[in-house]
Amino acid sequence: MKKWIFIAVSLSLLLLYSSDIRFMFVKKPVESDTVSQMNILSHLKDQAQRKDPLNYLVLGDSVARGFGSQKTGPHGYSSLVAKALKKEGIDLDLVNRGVVGQTSAKLLQSIQDSHIQTDIRNADLISLTIGGNDLLKVALEEEKPLHILFSFDEIQAKYEKNLSSIITAIRSLNRDAPILITSLYNPISPEKSYYRISNQMLKRWNSDMKRVADRNPFTYVVNVTDRLQREEEQWLYDQIHPNDQGYRLMAGGILDEIRAKRTVSASVK
Repeated sequence: MKKWIFIAVSLSLLLLYSSDIRFMFVKKPVESDTVSQMNILSHLKDQAQRKDPLNYLVLGDSVARGFGSQKTGPHGYSSLVAKALKKEGIDLDLVNRGVVGQTSAKLLQSIQDSHIQTDIRNADLISLTIGGNDLLKVALEEEKPLHILFSFDEIQAKYEKNLSSIITAIRSLNRDAPILITSLYNPISPEKSYYRISNQMLKRWNSDMKRVADRNPFTYVVNVTDRLQREEEQWLYDQIHPNDQGYRLMAGGILDEIRAKRTVSASVK
């Protein structure tokens, strides 16, 4: 990622904050009513009694792929999740289909591939990391970082529509595998003056992501944002991708979701 992109976006965020243009961040997400709970770990243990190993499918972008890890073997958050669950008696066959630079539109298109569809049908657990490139591709392709800000609503609406279609497509092939979607995180340091405004953008983005998830059965958003930002140690490999420490923190968030009882939206009934 070219450094000028981040500098320009940062300056434009600061300009937006100084101008007090805050109307685009005042929308408060509506939380869905919930009616029941599901424990993913228990579900996987039940599945493991009938099938060994289980299939763990990872879809998404370079973060899903594990870009930034310094490991030579299996790497990224998915390998750490698989390793931890093996200690719980759940053996996973990991299939990582993450693609560097993938957007939600490209992922939706890739699901039409017969090989990907086979992977989805066979999956017992699915992780999904997608959305960062939906924002960054505008700056990269058009070299207009300000366009991200003033077209935020449009970009977000397209992403929400694509994400909904992605989950619908997955569910048409596989109704039972839990889907864990990692939230978008903020790589900007909290010490920066424009951190606050960028964080509000991401909160809105992630709230809409959760609203899509709540409309679908066994589909959850993993909040990796707070976990990463609480970490005092350096967790970035470059200006955007996690390093191995960052992936450990993300894996911890995913494992917490798997072990905890998760609420199921009334809208899925």
